[in-house]
Amino acid sequence: MNSWALLGVGFLAQGLFSARFLIQLVKSEKAGKVLSPVIFWQLSLAASFLLLVYGTFRQDVVIVGGQLVGYFIYIRNLKIKNAWQLFPKWLRWSFILLPLVFLGYLVLHAQYDFRSLVHNPEISGMLLTWGTLGQVIFTTRFVVQWLDSERSKESQFPVSFWYISLVGAVLIASYAILRKDSVLFIGQAFGILVYVRNLMIHFGTGNAEKLSFLDRIKSMRMGLLLVFTAMVLFFNLGAYSVTESSEARYAQIAKEMVETGDWLHPQLMGIYHYHKPPMTYWLTAISYKVMGISPFSARFLLQISVLFQIWLVYKIALIFFRRSNPAFLSAMLYASFPALIISSRALTTDSFLALFVLVALYFWFTFSEKRIGYKLILCYAFLGIGFLTKGPVVLIVPLLIWIYQGLVMKQKMGSYKLHLAGIALMLGIGLSWFVFLQTEDDRFLNYFLFKHTIDRFATDTFHRGQPFWFYGAVMLVTAFPWVIILLKKIPIKRADFTKQGALLVMWVLLPLLFFSLSQSKLVLYILPLYSGLAIGAIYYWEKLSDTQQKIWERWQLGFHLLLLVALVSVPLIEPKVTLNYKFYFIWFVVISLLLALQKVDIRKADRAVISAFIFTMGLTGMSTYFMSQNPGLTNDTRRVTEWITQNEPATKEVIIYNKRLPSVLFNSDLDMISVFDGDESLNRETQFQQNEKWKAGLINLQSDSTWIIEKAPNHSIWISKKKLPYLNGIGSWEELQLVDGWRIVQFHRED
Repeated sequence: MNSWALLGVGFLAQGLFSARFLIQLVKSEKAGKVLSPVIFWQLSLAASFLLLVYGTFRQDVVIVGGQLVGYFIYIRNLKIKNAWQLFPKWLRWSFILLPLVFLGYLVLHAQYDFRSLVHNPEISGMLLTWGTLGQVIFTTRFVVQWLDSERSKESQFPVSFWYISLVGAVLIASYAILRKDSVLFIGQAFGILVYVRNLMIHFGTGNAEKLSFLDRIKSMRMGLLLVFTAMVLFFNLGAYSVTESSEARYAQIAKEMVETGDWLHPQLMGIYHYHKPPMTYWLTAISYKVMGISPFSARFLLQISVLFQIWLVYKIALIFFRRSNPAFLSAMLYASFPALIISSRALTTDSFLALFVLVALYFWFTFSEKRIGYKLILCYAFLGIGFLTKGPVVLIVPLLIWIYQGLVMKQKMGSYKLHLAGIALMLGIGLSWFVFLQTEDDRFLNYFLFKHTIDRFATDTFHRGQPFWFYGAVMLVTAFPWVIILLKKIPIKRADFTKQGALLVMWVLLPLLFFSLSQSKLVLYILPLYSGLAIGAIYYWEKLSDTQQKIWERWQLGFHLLLLVALVSVPLIEPKVTLNYKFYFIWFVVISLLLALQKVDIRKADRAVISAFIFTMGLTGMSTYFMSQNPGLTNDTRRVTEWITQNEPATKEVIIYNKRLPSVLFNSDLDMISVFDGDESLNRETQFQQNEKWKAGLINLQSDSTWIIEKAPNHSIWISKKKLPYLNGIGSWEELQLVDGWRIVQFHRED
């Protein structure tokens, strides 16, 4: 069998194993007691048979032998449940005889080195014993289940089954951590949650009411959502280095802030960088101080920011709905938007800005509800912090909401004196850094106000121009079908404009129109709109009929399956893309869970959101392997600097030709010279420099064309994406290595 097809069989089996426990848990939650559903044993049998096929073609007698015990227990449970007879006779005999044929073939013909099991040079004896013990304990759980079912003449899960499963899973998960096997850990971590929850159901009080799955776990669902999301967000977070260009800039600026001790004058490669206020740099620098400088540290607080955002969406939704179930669905839906996850994968200002906007809105809505003065003051305080994060853009969403509430909905906005006090506090916080720099150099106000605020909105100064419909397309792709469900409810009648749902529509629509008018567009600029989208979509989702919800759910499932198929098809279109088996493992698990959900008795209103959440969490896990395996496509220079430090250890300084690569500085202790030869990214703003030391690190080859021949260090190491300049026979280039599309070259000057 083809190796890829064989790998697919193995992953499909693992996906079915995951799906069976998801279905079992949800059915148990709904019933209020631990169940042993027929579909659990059917999926177990199918998955085990696939693993037997996989093990046979791999000529792995351990896999085949290990599966046989559980395999026949699954058949016995189906017999006890009178479900075995539902299979056609020929299929029943095939299920019974083929595994024995597989085992006989392996024992008699396959060559297998049993000694390798206990003499693996990559695993210590103690660690091997630990992992083996976990597997043995894990296998015995179904023997215990079978014996108990035989005694009771009923297929069921005794409480000892869950205890044994939990002990085995903890042993195997700890083994996976020590082995740094993330795939094995993912499978066991999911299992631990299932086993613990089944124990809680077993010892909990029975509930005869027909409650939804989410209602049954009401007391813990928000905590579970945050814990599971955190596990996914932090999973493999440092597996790839900072990527060019935005993330590398922010990460390196914070690094230089720590190294220089100057927290008020952000610097990039030794040149002042005032494009953004410093809050993101400060937060990242604090993370470096606590955990050291690394890609994980650079992204750490982004994950915390996302978790707080999810919680804040829940709290704000509670104010709108006054019921916890739609509030929870809003939070889960917000967590399922890919735009939110994208903001956590690479260091920029957008996630922090969205957080501060949400905090401000939370205090505003609580003030509007209870008229507690300090809530309004806190609203303005966090707007001030947001101003220190990305400037006046922090005001766009709150201001448009306030204008709509005051002018259209005729809501009372509170005491103007209280607002004036809040505005004074906001300006005091938000303008503090700007005022400090303006006192040092009176050109700064003009620089930031016009070049980085007005020009950024009105012109394409920063080459980020996109058509007017750009953000509409982005929201459609990243929030399908929820953005359609919301925007279909744009108010038309005069009476509709004053309703609560209209405010949620305008939370999205008005800022969307504003940002669409801007000449500078990036995907994450509209991140603060997704919180309103999540709450508003659930608001109208609950008003749809079961039939309408089913139609939208099918559209979403089809869209997700189409994207998942497209993902695994990428290597066929672009051969440079590398996807490892861990990527495919998560892919199969996600596919299995999405399809399994369709067979689970969950309310359609809940299932569509849960499905969206599983899809996005799966994408998040897969993305870490894509990023780490394809540094050439993601502009990660980690392997470039690794090659230089390993193969040219005497190198203290590298020269970058016609590119700005702060990631090289971040990934190494090398000094760096940038050589400008027309690339716009190297047009640095140097008007605030207090001396000309920066010129030693930034060479303008177009105004100093002889620099390479006359001044470049002989035998220096250069990094270039394109062909280097012709040297007219006075010097030569020696290409040392091509790494991820970057040419590592040594310069030789002729004597």
